[in-house]
Amino acid sequence: MHLVGNRSQFDRLLETVETYWEHRLPAPAGNACVIVEVLHQDIRVALRNLTVANAIRRVVPARLVVVTGTDRQWSEALWQEFDVDCVRSLARAFGASEVVNVHEAATRWTGGLTRPFPPSGVPPIDPGTLDAFVNATVCRLDLVPRLAPGYENDPGYRSRHRRGSAFSAVYDEVFDGVDPVALVTSHVDYDQWGLAVESAMRRDVPVVHVQSTGSLKAYALFPHKRVGGLSYRAELTKQIGEYFDRVIWPNRDLIRPAAELVALRAKENLGRPSWWRAGAFVASEVRNEVERGQVRAHGLARLGLDPARPVVTVFNHAISDALGSNHEIFDDLAHWFESTARHAADDTSASWVFLDHPSQFRYDSTGFFPAIAERYSHLPHLVFGQSVSISKNMLWSITDVGVTVRGSVSNELPAYGIPVIQAGWSEWSSCGLSFVAENRESYWNLLDEAIAKAAKGGTILEEEQRERARLWLWLYRSAADVTTPLVPQWEVGAGDDLLRALFVNMSHIESDGDPLFAAVERLWTRRDPFLTRFDLLSPEALR
Repeated sequence: MHLVGNRSQFDRLLETVETYWEHRLPAPAGNACVIVEVLHQDIRVALRNLTVANAIRRVVPARLVVVTGTDRQWSEALWQEFDVDCVRSLARAFGASEVVNVHEAATRWTGGLTRPFPPSGVPPIDPGTLDAFVNATVCRLDLVPRLAPGYENDPGYRSRHRRGSAFSAVYDEVFDGVDPVALVTSHVDYDQWGLAVESAMRRDVPVVHVQSTGSLKAYALFPHKRVGGLSYRAELTKQIGEYFDRVIWPNRDLIRPAAELVALRAKENLGRPSWWRAGAFVASEVRNEVERGQVRAHGLARLGLDPARPVVTVFNHAISDALGSNHEIFDDLAHWFESTARHAADDTSASWVFLDHPSQFRYDSTGFFPAIAERYSHLPHLVFGQSVSISKNMLWSITDVGVTVRGSVSNELPAYGIPVIQAGWSEWSSCGLSFVAENRESYWNLLDEAIAKAAKGGTILEEEQRERARLWLWLYRSAADVTTPLVPQWEVGAGDDLLRALFVNMSHIESDGDPLFAAVERLWTRRDPFLTRFDLLSPEALR
């Protein structure tokens, strides 16, 4: 976390935070402890994690232990500045009894891959699991889609692998030194975050994943609900799908009016998940099929595509981001994109539009997307372009079929009548709104079927899928977004406005009736997969 605003403002905030929390938390019980990470430089992330952790402590009396720190590679790759002293000050204000610099501890650690069983009797991390976390971390830090042949012998890789092993050992020690109630984290991937999650899951500790968006959103994975043998994200996918079918879909008639309103507002995309689009550029003013046809004709002419062919739009990913974190049917995100482009080159029954990720430069140092584009630039039915160069009006008007692995388009496009095929899982992919390929053969068959139906003026999207997608938009953007004065909306920013808002809110608003505390207590009591703004099991609350 880096210091925002001037020092006097920050100090005033610390005093206000400490005053707010010092009499609102029960005395800890025994060695019970909530472990929370503050490993991100954005103060908004830190505030969300610490606030959720303290809300859990109101339900389960426990101490607060904060883990923090950074190293040269993480600082060079992502951070502008990371001030551990600021983190310590903020953690103390929230009532932390201990602040552990896990990066310093990992640097001091001198063990090897083979370690004795920790005091808890829980076996150390599986070597293959450790390899997966290290490999994903190296790809992210180096901004590469996959590791080069012979990477095992690279000194830099071996160094990062030793550090990954050290992180795992340090987190094992942290968890075994207390009676862990929960881990609260902003990320579940890579070595500094993901190995904490892995240590928690091996010990059957609940993991709460706080989101960096909206007011306050958080996913939760409770041990007794796990299928077993799946990653955190894959386990969550299953649980969210089960909850959706059990709670949301049966109440669709009650929710529908609110869902339609959210779908209307979501056409503006004022916030995330489409966080990279903003302002009038993202607004979709298309109101009916006649207007869509007019924009479509213009768009296809501008792109030089045959208006008689259906259009498949393929949305590239941040290709070094969280590799292997959920179930996918290709080796990696780059392999999926390369394979799809190769397939499209031979399929002239459709026009294909391949769009880069809007933050491509933050995730790729290899020129991956331009290289693929150059390879197929001679084919008139394939177009490669920058995602920010095409408006939402045009994108939605020309697209007959969307294709992704786990991108947010898989929940957005179906809500507006456009089918999406996924080559992997996302949080919502068990909710029945997109077409999720089981394997590569299924993926190619889904593409062929979607193109064939679109060529005849039809679609593979069922009306039920469209409604499910709109219900998901309502759930994600409304019902699962808890508004609380303790956490200003993400769009307030991380500067002076945030400090002022927090100072005012925490100085003048009491905790009585704050929806945050009711939401966290409901989450903890029912073991739901996410926070909810109100009781979704009460039909009256949905009216």
